[in-house]
Amino acid sequence: MKKVFTLILLLVIGFAKGQLLTTSPSFIQETSSSIVITADATKGNQGLKDYTPTTDVYVHIGAITNKSTTSSDWKYLPYTSFTTATPAANCTFIGSNKWTFTINTSLRSFFGITDPTETIRKIAILFRSGNGSKKLANADGSDMYINVYDASLNVRIDVPPSQPLFTQVIEPITKIVGDPLSITANASQTSTLALYFNGNLLTTVNNATTASFNTSITAVGNQQIVARATVGATVKSDTLNFVVAAPNTVAALPSGLKDGINYDANDNTSATLVLYAPNKSNVFVIGDFNDWQQTAQYQMNITPDGLRYWIKLTGLTPSTEYGFQYVIDGNLKVADYTVEKVLDHLTTNTSLLLHIQT
Repeated sequence: MKKVFTLILLLVIGFAKGQLLTTSPSFIQETSSSIVITADATKGNQGLKDYTPTTDVYVHIGAITNKSTTSSDWKYLPYTSFTTATPAANCTFIGSNKWTFTINTSLRSFFGITDPTETIRKIAILFRSGNGSKKLANADGSDMYINVYDASLNVRIDVPPSQPLFTQVIEPITKIVGDPLSITANASQTSTLALYFNGNLLTTVNNATTASFNTSITAVGNQQIVARATVGATVKSDTLNFVVAAPNTVAALPSGLKDGINYDANDNTSATLVLYAPNKSNVFVIGDFNDWQQTAQYQMNITPDGLRYWIKLTGLTPSTEYGFQYVIDGNLKVADYTVEKVLDHLTTNTSLLLHIQT
């Protein structure tokens, strides 16, 4: 039996806390007009933080429609050049490292969409310097996306905030037992709003578009926030999941393992990951095998000397590639430094691939 391994690397990714993009109105529809998009350059990859001149910031913007084939299939770009300071794409500086861009017509008019069978699903956007040498993007450098909603009831958890990735995920949260947790959800229509935390009802607010509650973390492990909006027989929900790290499990590194990815010669459905990470509080692994979610079952063991973290992955499928990254101390993503092949993170948001082939 011969095994062939393909390993792919991405750069270290740090995270900034807070809301990278905000919009007015909060729930943008195709028919919305006077849409204001605000970007905070102290968030995400901070690519325009403290950038001057402040008048030299422009958007690169497009539509993701029901006819887009991938997240990178931007359609109807009104300003096609990324390196030209097109006056119509110029942004307004409002202070504190924030810029706004305003769309004064409906989205369909702005993008020039006339096909009645085509609908806008998301706005794809980057903020950039006039010559395109600098850009404000997600923390991993990927494109930013703003959801476009239909006219029906919608609900969204806005605190804790999410990252404007193509598939939006919660901003990294570093919490311990006893820490406070603030939750705010908004609905697109006046409704009955209910907030749940770990299956427990926190509050119900009638005839409202906003509900908030302050609670606290009571246990380690997987955490879940649910917001539910109800109008008559219509019920819509939004869910955020995060994890509170447990005390590390101290376990000696199995004999014969090295830093990086270790394959079992007798089991082609498993692999053990070993990361040299001294002086770190905890490490999780995320990837295709757990939907890129930081969960309690993927918290890594620590060796008795405190120098390495390790975990055995099981249930892998031969001849399948798996992307993964390490999450260190809740706020840093890093790839395995032993890998050999670079992956384009701008379109896939993955760090490295593990490929087991029999």
